[in-house]
Amino acid sequence: MQPIDLLNIIPKLQHIKGLKNLSQLKSCSLHLEPKHCSAPQKVLEELDIFLPEQGWLCFQNKVKYFRKKDKIPTDSTILLYGEVVNSDGKSLHIREDGQGGWILTYFTETKGKEYLVENQSFLGENKLAPKQLYYRVYWQYDNKQGYRQVAARFTGFEVK
Repeated sequence: MQPIDLLNIIPKLQHIKGLKNLSQLKSCSLHLEPKHCSAPQKVLEELDIFLPEQGWLCFQNKVKYFRKKDKIPTDSTILLYGEVVNSDGKSLHIREDGQGGWILTYFTETKGKEYLVENQSFLGENKLAPKQLYYRVYWQYDNKQGYRQVAARFTGFEVK
C-alpha cells in the first residue's frame, strides 16, 4: 500500500485502539545529500556555511547544545557528531565515518508522496540538552516488510 493509499484510509481506522496518532501522518518527499569530510576544520567550515539556528554537538570531551545561531558552541577538541537545523527548516547530521573522516548528511523535506512523515519528541539528557528534542520520522513502504522507518532528522528543541 503506497503512502497516499494509506492516508486515504486513516480516517476509517481512527476507532481502533492504539491507532489514534495515525492522523498525524502526512506525505512528503525527502532529499538526502551526504558529503564526506576528511579534516576536522572542514567539518566546522561546513557547519558555519549551513548557518544552524539550534542543535547539539558532541566534542571529544563534552556534549553542547545551542538555541541561537550566534551561540554555536566551540571547543578545543574535535567535533565527533551532532545534529543541527537552520532557519529554512533544513537539517544537517554530522557523524564520524569510522575511518578518520566525517559524513555530513543534509536533509531537505519537500512536498511529495514518497514517504509518510510524523513528528516525534524525545527526552533530552538532564544537563546535556533541553527537556525535549524534536524529530521528523520518515516511513516508506517495503513489499516484504510493510512500512518501515527509513530516516529521521532533528528539527529543534521546540515544536515548529
